[in-house]
Amino acid sequence: MLTVEGLFKTYFLRLKSFAINWVKTEELAKDIVQDAFLVLVEQEGILLKPELVVKSFLYSTVKNLCLNHIRRDQTRNRINAQLPRDEIDDLDLMDNLIRSEVMGELYAEIKQLPEGCQHICKLIYFEGKKYEEVAVELNISINTVKTQRQRALRLLKNRLLYTILYIMLFKLFV
Repeated sequence: MLTVEGLFKTYFLRLKSFAINWVKTEELAKDIVQDAFLVLVEQEGILLKPELVVKSFLYSTVKNLCLNHIRRDQTRNRINAQLPRDEIDDLDLMDNLIRSEVMGELYAEIKQLPEGCQHICKLIYFEGKKYEEVAVELNISINTVKTQRQRALRLLKNRLLYTILYIMLFKLFV
């Protein structure tokens, strides 16, 4: 049986990434995702359904909460200039969904990397640090930073190859 905690751990980052594209701030996106999980908890029997149904429910709930926020927000005019008033372009929605899923997979795979590779990847790619900065911070040589980064990319490439191929095929048929 699915648990709210397990679903939260699996989908929080993906849903947050999905929400950020509408609400533009990470903090607001986090709040909306947390609200979506509250809505999930209030739905009787939903956790007995297949995970794909629950996942779809969460994405739909986040989307609706984001749109509700946009409608209530005082900057509605500025945001409405970016998004059509009553409809969202299906291609934009699909691209946003795919981007969120890829980011979720990437975060999950980075967590599976050896600790050194994982730490260096986070510093370089998430915090935007240069090799020299990472080397100084971790008290290691620049060559070690480069080697660990290359090792991480090689491992990620092997692990994510099928996901990337799947997405490319999916985009061809949509």
